Amino acid sequence: MSRQNFQEDWVPFRDAILSRYPELTDGDLADADGSTAELARRIAERQEIDPAEAQERLHEFLEGPMPADAYADPTHDNAAAQDSGQYVPAGEDPLADDNRFGDDHNDENPVGRNR
Repeated sequence: MSRQNFQEDWVPFRDAILSRYPELTDGDLADADGSTAELARRIAERQEIDPAEAQERLHEFLEGPMPADAYADPTHDNAAAQDSGQYVPAGEDPLADDNRFGDDHNDENPVGRNR
């Protein structure tokens, strides 16, 4: 995840932020509207810590891995599709014909019938 992703569209990160900072409210997130400085200020107020420390902790959190909920958001579909190549085993062509699985030439069973 990155601060830029968060600043451009913070909504998919809502659940992860509220899980990490349970003292925040939806209103706090809406008022900050992607501003890490404003969000850090609100975190500092709620946790009663120094604003610089809150900013540092927030940036560390945002530099970590993207939460699954945020990654699964439809706005990240293109990135997810591009990253999917990392999960294709070496030597396998993702566009190759899958005849080797053996069921491409079998007719589907009619609904409710067994062969």
